[in-house]
Amino acid sequence: MLALWISPVQAQHSVPACPPLSLYCINLIPTETYYGAIAHVELARPESAFGVVVSRDGLQRYQLVLDVAGLPDLPEPQEYVLWVMPLDLDPVIRLGSIGNGHFDMGEVAFNKFMLLVSLESERGNMERKGSLVLRGRSPSSRLEPHDMFQVSAFVDPGAAMEEGHHDHGSTAWPPPAMHPAITMMDAMMTLSPDTDPWLPEHSDAPLAMPRQVMRLADGDSITLHAHPVKKVINGRSFSMLGYNGQIPGPLLDVDRNTTITVTFRNDAPFASSIHWHGLRQDNAFDGVPGITQDPVLPGESFTYKVHFPDAGMYWYHPHHREEAQQDLGLYGNMIVRAPDYTYLAPASREEILVLDDFTIGPQGNVPYGKDAPNFILMGRFGNQLLVNGEVEVHLRATQGDTLRWFVTNVSNTRTWNLSLDGHVMNVLASDLSPFEIESWEESMAIAPAERYIADFYLEQAGTFAMVNRIQSLDHTTGVFFAEVDTVGWLTVEPSAFETPPIRTTKGDVTANIRPDIREEISTFSAYEHTEPDKEVDLLIRTENLPPLVDWILKVDQTWFPPVEWSGTMPMMNWSSTTNKVDWLIREPSTGRENMEIDWTFALDSVEKIRIHNRRDAQHAMQHPVHLHGQRFLVLSYNGRPTTNRVWKDTVLIPAGMTADLLVEFTNPGKWMMHCHIAEHLEAGMKLAFLVE
Repeated sequence: MLALWISPVQAQHSVPACPPLSLYCINLIPTETYYGAIAHVELARPESAFGVVVSRDGLQRYQLVLDVAGLPDLPEPQEYVLWVMPLDLDPVIRLGSIGNGHFDMGEVAFNKFMLLVSLESERGNMERKGSLVLRGRSPSSRLEPHDMFQVSAFVDPGAAMEEGHHDHGSTAWPPPAMHPAITMMDAMMTLSPDTDPWLPEHSDAPLAMPRQVMRLADGDSITLHAHPVKKVINGRSFSMLGYNGQIPGPLLDVDRNTTITVTFRNDAPFASSIHWHGLRQDNAFDGVPGITQDPVLPGESFTYKVHFPDAGMYWYHPHHREEAQQDLGLYGNMIVRAPDYTYLAPASREEILVLDDFTIGPQGNVPYGKDAPNFILMGRFGNQLLVNGEVEVHLRATQGDTLRWFVTNVSNTRTWNLSLDGHVMNVLASDLSPFEIESWEESMAIAPAERYIADFYLEQAGTFAMVNRIQSLDHTTGVFFAEVDTVGWLTVEPSAFETPPIRTTKGDVTANIRPDIREEISTFSAYEHTEPDKEVDLLIRTENLPPLVDWILKVDQTWFPPVEWSGTMPMMNWSSTTNKVDWLIREPSTGRENMEIDWTFALDSVEKIRIHNRRDAQHAMQHPVHLHGQRFLVLSYNGRPTTNRVWKDTVLIPAGMTADLLVEFTNPGKWMMHCHIAEHLEAGMKLAFLVE
């Protein structure tokens, strides 16, 4: 691991050293000749429509912001040059000429990389030839194979079995499927959850139907009935749950300012409710047991009045044991239209896509914890990706069409990186509004509970793959590897008419500005530099974990990826339960945690909430944080202001990052704020706040 010793000469400069074990900063170490120089590079978040910024291939993107002091002045034509390269030194990329001062060096996208500053004898060299001046490695480079192998030397497999294995007699747990690219330690295979397994068993349940559309008018009444269904996935039949026998549930298609009545009938095996995610509606019908209503027991009903004040894409799901019920198929979309096209201009063709994943083991669906939810550390990663409940979707369009995707991620924990081969997307809107500026993106990085709306301009005929591309991490060896899953196909039929070319560069954004949204959001710009009104940390607390798991978590603190994209440690994750793991929202000013936190806001107030996703947590990972009943703007990440804002209800906060949210409290009542990784919510990561 690199260390930086600041000499008395260096201490005179204004460039601070990076915090210890920082995830977003690199200290550049001087060679002996340049002993008085000091430099650090901030790994800033590039401007993007998404909370985490990656390439189409899933490589983490960073904006390099360099601060340097103490370099000797150079005569012409010499120059100092900053270079970047992966650890295998190929390719070596010139980032630009530097000196003392502050420099924006552009973007890089590597899993692990090095930065070198050299002294070049001539300006403009595109290959490094000069002597070394400064050097540093990315924080991810701290991952080394020996780190994990050291753990196995300290852990006795017999002790691991004694501490981690739980005998449940006739209800023995069938294990999850291992990741095909990862080899697990033998001791890890002895782990199991400390609760009994549960799976739905409904041999006489009807076969699940595809989603149907309900076009509803103001004053209409419908029934949403949660009940067992059978679902066929890759030729295998699974006992699941559906609303009105459908997976996804019915699509509710309404106009803005519509109000409908929904009778919820619960014939699922758990007590349940329906939360209308993202709607700023009457608090009494928010669907949160213990906050706004009693849980709806099996065999009982509850009637909701559902109001749709904002155009956009929303969804509904249970808010009780949702890690099981939602995963088994209880979810559906709501599209709220603005008939006057003040929300979005019309498109030639629409596709409403629901992203999910499902966990299939050697014996079928991997059970859920009966009395205590499991998969608590990372959340329940599925190993079968689904779009609209299917293994593969087939879309059709015509050359020259504008194809609009309305995308919702209902996965328990998986963040997707969805793209369409051969195309870039014009991202128009997210949760509760259009963006200030429509922006071109290669792929859509969408966290659980988020929604995005994007257009594709179909210039070419042909067949194009819809793909989820990510970079997974083998924690045992410290090695990244690509995972590519094709989840569908778009067939574009030829057109008899010539299709004009479309400009797809981010540089020309004048025509893509939404002046109405920009004007509305600009009224909140005065809050950018104010101190936060509330501040919380996101943490984890564990107790009596098996020694092997405890050791691995300690070693894993070497570096945390901004996002865990895949379930590469299934046994450790599967065996963790709410009996031994608590996820925490902690208020540092009071020490209160989760539901102990007591917040009250005045109706129609605007307040800033700062959320630190603590890097020093025992297991830091991303958290998609959701506020019920309100809307907010993301003002900044790690202190850097965002420049293209949108009204949100869910924000993805990567590991080790701090986000400032500006919340508009327009809805009275008692509401929740929580992590939308379903297992983290079940492990306590929630608080309630009062608007009065």
